[in-house]
Amino acid sequence: MQVIDDALDREYFEHLEKQMLHQNRFKWLFQEKVATPEDDPNDEQFYFISSFYHHLMVEDDFYYELRPLFDALGVKALLRARAIMYMNQGKFIKHKPHVDFEYSHNAALLYMNTNNGYTGMMNDDKVESVENRILLHDGSIPHYSTTCTDTCKRIVLAVNYF
Repeated sequence: MQVIDDALDREYFEHLEKQMLHQNRFKWLFQEKVATPEDDPNDEQFYFISSFYHHLMVEDDFYYELRPLFDALGVKALLRARAIMYMNQGKFIKHKPHVDFEYSHNAALLYMNTNNGYTGMMNDDKVESVENRILLHDGSIPHYSTTCTDTCKRIVLAVNYF
C-alpha cells in the first residue's frame, strides 16, 4: 500500500475535479450493494457509479480525459475505470470488506474531495479522503469504504490495472 499526496499536477487535478464535481456531466448509476452480491439491499449499503472503462470497452468519453492519469500510474493494461459516489446518509456508515477482482492487480483510488470518509484496509490502516491523494494497493486484498458526514458526497476515481 502506498499513499501519495498532491499526486497529480494541480491544473490537471482541478480540470478533473471541475468535470466530476461541478458540471453534472455524468450519468450516476445506483448500486444497491457496495461490497458483495450477498449484501442486504435494505442495510443502507449503497452507492453510485459512473463507469468509463470496463470489459475491454470504453463506456464513456471521459475515459479520454483520464489518459494523463493512466500514464502517471504506468498503466499497461486497464481493467476498469470508474467514479464512485457515496452519499452523506446522515450518519457514518462503514461498508463491508470486498475485493475488486479475485486475482492480484494494481488498484488506484484518487480522492476527488476532502471529507471525513476513508478507505480501510484489513490491517487496520485507514486512508482518509483528501483531495488529490492517491491510494495505491493490490485490489485483490480485502478493503472497505465508508460514507462521510461532513460533506454532501464523497467521490473517488477508481482505476484497476496491470
